[in-house]
Amino acid sequence: MRPSQLKAGDQIQYRSIFGTERVAIFQKRIPSRGKGQPAKNYLRFPEFAGLNGPDDDGTCVVSDYDLSRRGRLAVRVRP
Repeated sequence: MRPSQLKAGDQIQYRSIFGTERVAIFQKRIPSRGKGQPAKNYLRFPEFAGLNGPDDDGTCVVSDYDLSRRGRLAVRVRP
């Protein structure tokens, strides 16, 4: 899967380090800003919402490398 082709709202099956798969919702991607600043992807995990207080919406930052290796598209949002 190529993270650059994802659209906001796409559902992703993300496999963690321990092998469990969780559903995440893709929010946005910030492209690389040169050497030393790799691209970042923002994923929202509904299972993680509220773990760090009531204002926590479960958003995590994932690199392009991790997302391309551990993620797979579950549901595509229509254009």
